[in-house]
Amino acid sequence: MKIKGQPLLFLVMMVLLLVVISSRIDPGQAGGRKEPRVTDDPDPIATLPEESEMPVFEPEAPVRIRELLPGLSLNDWNLKLVNNTYVLPKTFAPNVTKIRDEQYFDTRAVDALESMITAAEDAGYSVCVRAAYRPFSTQAYIFNGRASQIQWGTTMTLMEAEMEARKVVAYPGTSEHQLGLCADLMDSASTAMSADTAESLPLLQWLRSNCAEYGFILRYPKEKKEITGWYEPWHFRYVGKEAAEYIMENNLCLEEFVEQF
Repeated sequence: MKIKGQPLLFLVMMVLLLVVISSRIDPGQAGGRKEPRVTDDPDPIATLPEESEMPVFEPEAPVRIRELLPGLSLNDWNLKLVNNTYVLPKTFAPNVTKIRDEQYFDTRAVDALESMITAAEDAGYSVCVRAAYRPFSTQAYIFNGRASQIQWGTTMTLMEAEMEARKVVAYPGTSEHQLGLCADLMDSASTAMSADTAESLPLLQWLRSNCAEYGFILRYPKEKKEITGWYEPWHFRYVGKEAAEYIMENNLCLEEFVEQF
């Protein structure tokens, strides 16, 4: 037996189901629209200052020596850097002039050296030039001789002895003496060249205080040994008056000067 009211009952139930479902939908989601969220927080966009009010921070540009000393160039003959990284070829040989104590110095800087020594003597000091220009062959002779002394009577290989010799003698090609622009200056009365003892010599203290006036720097001060590798209070290097004054006033070594340049 068929029930005639069954389709009508089904239709009524579907209508009721749709009504229930529609009542659970957030009105703000109807039609894909979203109602603005209500909050007590201030609008972040509204609180930003105007672009013209925003502080501008610019990194401070590092001071470069070439901007302070525009007349200098690292290609200048008197600013040439020589060390274990910047090595001179064995063929490098400057034009030198004979000076006192049977030594030689770069002809272009001889007058500056003589002026500095004369000023020291006028101040009451006695000056001896222990070493100045030294050709590659002479440096090789000194180095090899020291390595042989270290190796003698030991089980060291020649390479091991040379590594030890590098701690006390510059390897050929790495010595500033080959440039002809440096001089080891000592008091005439002093015999031993001990760095710790020489540091307190009045002559070397005077030279450190006045060398820049003549275009020289103390090349290997104690406080820069970790950079230069050497501590020699008697070793003065010509770099020119302008560079020398900047280096000594700012307590730099030549490596630091070149890096900042």
